[in-house]
Amino acid sequence: MVITMQKPLNVFFLIGRPGSGKGTQLSFLKEMTGFDVVKTGNLLRERAREKDIIGKKIKEVLSEGKLIPTPIVFSLWMPLIIDYFGKNTRGLIFDGNPRKLYEAHMLEELFSMLDFKEPIALYVKISEEEARKRLLKRGREDDREEDIRERLRWFKEEVMPVVDYYAKKDKLIEINGEQSPEAVWKETEEKIKYVL
Repeated sequence: MVITMQKPLNVFFLIGRPGSGKGTQLSFLKEMTGFDVVKTGNLLRERAREKDIIGKKIKEVLSEGKLIPTPIVFSLWMPLIIDYFGKNTRGLIFDGNPRKLYEAHMLEELFSMLDFKEPIALYVKISEEEARKRLLKRGREDDREEDIRERLRWFKEEVMPVVDYYAKKDKLIEINGEQSPEAVWKETEEKIKYVL
């Protein structure tokens, strides 16, 4: 079977510190664009239910709150991306990914081969202080002070290089996340209409 695309796909990487309100903006973005959403967390939890060695290891790592190695994550992305490619989907939104610079490079190589448009990173920007305040107020089980500190440290060390990379490529749309959800979306909607 020969798969052909009517036009190149748009790809958005939705990125933000913990507590930035990405989930709310994701709902608005999906509704506006009609794009399919790649939720890595859901893919990992689904894979963790399988009883083979990989499934068991993923379950173990997730229970410890650690990161799954990129090759495993990529192996879950690949069938999904190829499936969307074959369905002539309108576009893709990666929820919270890429989370490492080499994930971005790997995805870019794949998208280039498939003739997708170059990805645009949407960065919902809030300060560390604002993130800490929101997460403590939210009060989930994993929102203890030490957990929050570790997640913010990890974001700074691993994810910010991704943000900086797309800024240098002029492929970053920065959104002020320290507004009401409606105001954040209004700003997002205004800025993305020029790239769709």
